[in-house]
Amino acid sequence: MVGTFFAKLPAEVHTMTTRGIVAMIASFAFVSFISLQPAFAQAGQQPGQPGQPSAPQAPTAKPPAPQPPSATQSGQKSETAKGELRSVDPVKKTVTLTSDAGQQQTYQYTDTTKVTGAQGGVEGLSTMSGRQVTVTFNMKGADRVITSIEVSPK
Repeated sequence: MVGTFFAKLPAEVHTMTTRGIVAMIASFAFVSFISLQPAFAQAGQQPGQPGQPSAPQAPTAKPPAPQPPSATQSGQKSETAKGELRSVDPVKKTVTLTSDAGQQQTYQYTDTTKVTGAQGGVEGLSTMSGRQVTVTFNMKGADRVITSIEVSPK
């Protein structure tokens, strides 16, 4: 019965219905596109910056290298110690100093520990036993982790 109903309608009515459907689908797509723009804009933002659009980055740009947290960022207070360099153990990644009072103290170092006044990084200090050094370190639990070592000139 339905087929016979459409068969009897003039071609004009059938064409208008098709145009109406196409117009309705196009309108729906347009409204969907416009209403979803804020969702896509928020998805592109970096965490911690709500409501602000992120700046586009060049496709060839490398992401910044991760920086070790500084003492102020992690809530730790940097401490310094001065003493005579006794030994460097590259396997355990430790440096041992003797203070002016004669006490030996062992510190840990990392790959990001900065060394000034010597060549070859922390491992380069192994040939400098007996030199005066100043270490800056942070406490991580019971460990003293060195952030920088300054070798005093002779």
